[in-house]
Amino acid sequence: MGNASVFDYILEHQKAADERLYLIPSENALSARARFVFLTEVLNRYYFPLETHRHWAFPGNEWLEKVYARCRELLSEAAGASFVNIRPISGVNAMTIALAALCRPGETIATLAPENGGHPITARVAERLGIKDVHLPYRQEEFSIDTERFQDFIEREGVSLVYLDAAQILFPHKVREMRSLLPNSVKIYYDGSHVMGLIFGKQFQDPFGEGADFLGGSTHKTLPGPHKAFIATNDAEANERLAQGSSILVSHDHGGDVAALAVVLEEMRGRWQEYAAQVVKNARRLAEKINGKGIRVIAERLGFTRSHQLWIDIAPIVDPYEAVLALARCNVMEQGKRRWTPSLASLRNS
Repeated sequence: MGNASVFDYILEHQKAADERLYLIPSENALSARARFVFLTEVLNRYYFPLETHRHWAFPGNEWLEKVYARCRELLSEAAGASFVNIRPISGVNAMTIALAALCRPGETIATLAPENGGHPITARVAERLGIKDVHLPYRQEEFSIDTERFQDFIEREGVSLVYLDAAQILFPHKVREMRSLLPNSVKIYYDGSHVMGLIFGKQFQDPFGEGADFLGGSTHKTLPGPHKAFIATNDAEANERLAQGSSILVSHDHGGDVAALAVVLEEMRGRWQEYAAQVVKNARRLAEKINGKGIRVIAERLGFTRSHQLWIDIAPIVDPYEAVLALARCNVMEQGKRRWTPSLASLRNS
């Protein structure tokens, strides 16, 4: 290892990053003000409300209490929800909390198959919780759930929760159509991890307005915040179940992350639409520029994308992994077949 310190490695990474163009779908650029939070005293402190944690008191955090309240207020406003749980510390942690709180062992959830864009971890989390996971019928040529087969599928499988867990997503889910085909007892959980910033900017879809019961996910993809997560709902009883579940699965919700998220939400208030529109515009413009030049961008017939992602098929001319490495040597950071643009829009709006 030589005489280099850990801090030396970090500085070298920063030097390299300054020369790179990041186009990775699960990353974004945190603003300078939000980054500053991690240099403050907030990072060192636990916060639990004194009125509900008298046996577990951490006094002297009256200002943190205001930060937490502001974070919940801004998230509720952006998501269009009455209740917001900010305890989750990551997207998969939010998924685990949601499934544990909203389902009982032996029940069945319906999710997207990984080959149809679903998150590869969902089935494993469900299995650990004793929940059966079945994959929604899907029309790959339309990049959407097959609503013609949906109702029969839900009834046949005895599904209690439809969990929309898209990690690869070009176009909005058919939430309104699905809701019209479901009984009230079957709930819809919309995991918006990848498209949360577009949802907040009204450039993708309105999950609650279209009939979803829950909106949750991580906060560091198209939502340009820190690595954290939340779950929102308008159902008071379900919110209580989520609160109880999260208090078991998360000891502390990381005050520094909460504060950084609050800073980002405050910065973006009133700017969500401009930012989200720019993200989608960037993605479509990039698709138009590179499609047909020896590279095939997926979904040309449908306008390529309505999200931050592009799907590019280069397998006929080069191995995708080798292409990723070649681009990295040119300081362009890619991931598999997806290409995206939120970091560029974040930097433009910073």
